[in-house]
Amino acid sequence: MSAQPAGAKHLAGDTWLVPGLTNSGLIDGLLIDTGPEIAPYVGVRIDTLAITHGHADHFAAGAEIRRSSGARVVAARDDARLVENPEVNIRGMFSWARPGDILVSKLFTGVPCPVDSLVETWEDGRATPVAMPGHTLGHHGFLTRDGVLFTGDALYQEQIWERHRLPYAIDPTLVAESLGHMRDLDFDWLVPGHGIACDREQAEHHIDYHLGQISEIEQFIVDSLSTERTTEEAIALVSAYRGLSDNPAQYWLAVTTVKGFLGDLLARNELEFFVRDHAGWWRTAR
Repeated sequence: MSAQPAGAKHLAGDTWLVPGLTNSGLIDGLLIDTGPEIAPYVGVRIDTLAITHGHADHFAAGAEIRRSSGARVVAARDDARLVENPEVNIRGMFSWARPGDILVSKLFTGVPCPVDSLVETWEDGRATPVAMPGHTLGHHGFLTRDGVLFTGDALYQEQIWERHRLPYAIDPTLVAESLGHMRDLDFDWLVPGHGIACDREQAEHHIDYHLGQISEIEQFIVDSLSTERTTEEAIALVSAYRGLSDNPAQYWLAVTTVKGFLGDLLARNELEFFVRDHAGWWRTAR
């Protein structure tokens, strides 16, 4: 049996990084997230799989790892249902109706993975779960005993923002609060779900950058809605401003994220919402 997954990089103490399209981590038999392929984990001792959140690109190999290694799978209460039934994500994005295949992002399609226990009952000294909601309701990071923080999709580094100008989030205000909490943690290394491992100083730069992007998008929305717009028009305005491509899957990701911003700004009384001619309209608060 191999001690570490193929391609793993040592970070600190017993904590290793498995880099890939989705980064994962291993500390003495505890695996945090999985990449899209089972190959790196074959023959590696894994007794527990901790999943940061219920998007399929973070538990893609989970069901096979659980079957082949006997690992116990752990996820947060609010996201466990997404891990066990990825269809919930897809239905939720489409107001619970059934979308056609061309409307579905591959990030939300995957093999269901049974969840054996909840993060809320966690008792494992190898790592400490840290609630970081906003990308999903149950999103958690994991801080290993070696001072390595695995953040899942709670943080997008600057280079990720340059490629993906409107990262998916259901609640940008919660994202900002989670980023503030992240900054208060005692860690030496940070590993995002997508991107590269970085030290504390670099991590603080990326946290500030992410917070700045949230503020920039919010200000654009408030300024743009000085002229009242429908929900569809608001989504189109933000998508064009952020330079998104015109394709169905990208559009539906943007729908959720822009609605997240609209809802947050409405709750803060910075926007007003009303219905006219059977359409929802938004405008800057007067």
